[in-house]
Amino acid sequence: MYTLETYTEKRETVWAYEPFTGQIVDTPVNGSAPGPWEIQANSPNKFVDCVSHIEVPHTASIKPCHNCTGIGRTRCTTCLGQGMCVCTYCNGSGHLFHNQNTSHHGNNHHNQHTPCSWCDGNGRKRCGVCIGHGQVPCPLCTATGQLKCFIRLTITWTNHPVDHIVERTTLPDELVRNVTGQIAFEEELPRVWPINHFSDHTVNTASRQLVERHNNQFVNERILLQRHKVRIIPVSEVIYTFEQQDRNFYVYGYEQKVHAPDYPQQYCCGCAIL
Repeated sequence: MYTLETYTEKRETVWAYEPFTGQIVDTPVNGSAPGPWEIQANSPNKFVDCVSHIEVPHTASIKPCHNCTGIGRTRCTTCLGQGMCVCTYCNGSGHLFHNQNTSHHGNNHHNQHTPCSWCDGNGRKRCGVCIGHGQVPCPLCTATGQLKCFIRLTITWTNHPVDHIVERTTLPDELVRNVTGQIAFEEELPRVWPINHFSDHTVNTASRQLVERHNNQFVNERILLQRHKVRIIPVSEVIYTFEQQDRNFYVYGYEQKVHAPDYPQQYCCGCAIL
């Protein structure tokens, strides 16, 4: 099994903002802003996906919040700025209606209304969100009225694995990927060269094709590292006869896992055959 991993880095910039609460502001007065690839940043771990956000130096400024025009408060969307809402208990009528019997035989009824105790008969009650003010703190600037605007650099480290399995049995490839075996070859370099000396020529061909594909595939990313290796996974095929029929199963990997989809008894003594 041949495996190639290409570890890349991608950098993107976008304007961003955050509430201004008195933090340090690195403005263009302090110097020219560096380019995306001029900022020093390293991946925490090799061949591990990771994302990092960095403020580009000398790009920050303070501006009034565009959501509240610098006031720090916005109209309450629950009461639409009125400070009062329709009473949901009496549906805005201010009264509660009750049926009352006027005959001893219970045949005559008429409706009697009483003032709603939830809104004191007004049909409207104070908004529970803005407490009757009609405005709420601006969620964008957290009521400060100001935003710190800057260019944000997003760095994305991505590991791109690809493999080629030389399998001459009917054992599914996905099973081979999840087991261990002997490491016959392993190499890590900024750019690896295709393998050309392995005994199985199909591995050499696969290495040449995959390395060439990766070297031309990530046009918007920078290749930091590559590594490839060849694993030899032991696979044994067992042929047996059951009820005058020839059958088989496989034992594979150092874990000695078993693949027997046609085994006559899938469950025996609490054990499951994969």
